[in-house]
Amino acid sequence: MNISILGGGSWGTALAVHLAGNGYSVKIWEFVEAQAQEMQKKRECPLLPGVKLHPKIFVSSDMKEVLTSMDLLLIVVPSDKVESTIEKACDLIDGTPIIICSKGFASDLQLLSDVVAQKLKSHKSKSGSVNPSIYCLYGPTHAEEVGRGMFSGMVLAGGKGKEKLKKVFESKNFRIDLSDDIVGVQIAAALKNILAVFVGVVHGMKLGDNATAYVMTKGLAEIRQIGLKWGAQEETFDGLAGLGDVIVTCGSKHSRNRHVGEEIGKGRKLEEVLAEMKMVAEGITTVKEAVKLQKKFGLKLPLISGLYGILFEGKDPKEILRNL
Repeated sequence: MNISILGGGSWGTALAVHLAGNGYSVKIWEFVEAQAQEMQKKRECPLLPGVKLHPKIFVSSDMKEVLTSMDLLLIVVPSDKVESTIEKACDLIDGTPIIICSKGFASDLQLLSDVVAQKLKSHKSKSGSVNPSIYCLYGPTHAEEVGRGMFSGMVLAGGKGKEKLKKVFESKNFRIDLSDDIVGVQIAAALKNILAVFVGVVHGMKLGDNATAYVMTKGLAEIRQIGLKWGAQEETFDGLAGLGDVIVTCGSKHSRNRHVGEEIGKGRKLEEVLAEMKMVAEGITTVKEAVKLQKKFGLKLPLISGLYGILFEGKDPKEILRNL
């Protein structure tokens, strides 16, 4: 099997290393030409230092070169780049199964799976190409650990065919749960980043473990409310894609979203923190979109709206906590 990956960041690279270790040939598309050349030559992703690229991995900024003769496609670009990336790739996709690994929402609070399906359907009507099956792969997995082969588990959601794809990913240190709740896993994956930012604020202000647990519990309850209104299955939020991802994102030193929150909690300005980061903190973008969900679904989401107030309106985190 030949596997292509759109996105040469830390997570795309970690998945490539894992899949190559399972015996598959992997091609990575990296948007920045200089970085693609560096990765191919030095056999390492600058965003994932210390993890060497397997000999079965090829990196290029030429999308046509990467997407030729593929049997499986992974989308691992930042969520706000999924739409533009899939538009560029449409001509090269003809029935190839697609797994979305990007976390976040598309424009206008659309699910990434819906946007990808719409783009491909529109292209099919013009070209006559075959619509592919679309899946989502999410869970409590940091690139730093997956890239080093440490034990991890994820959820693969979608329709028919996921049982076969499970075998592609699984190994002795990488386990896959299956789900048909493609809506729920995407909502959980996008919104858990918001909780990590808030937990970071709590840690930055040295408010303690009790406050951390409070934020995680109340936040997951709000995510569950949104998911149920959107048509998700409740059990999804108790599994790896829900509770599991909340735990790892809120509690780990690897979390970019938590790092941003910690710096805000120490009194730094958001713009200053973001300017010095090399990688994207999806939670900052997502919280701007998530506050709109209160109106869309008629919900009260004090934690999500409270974090928006902290980040963009200068509100006091302690006061927000007292009012949750």
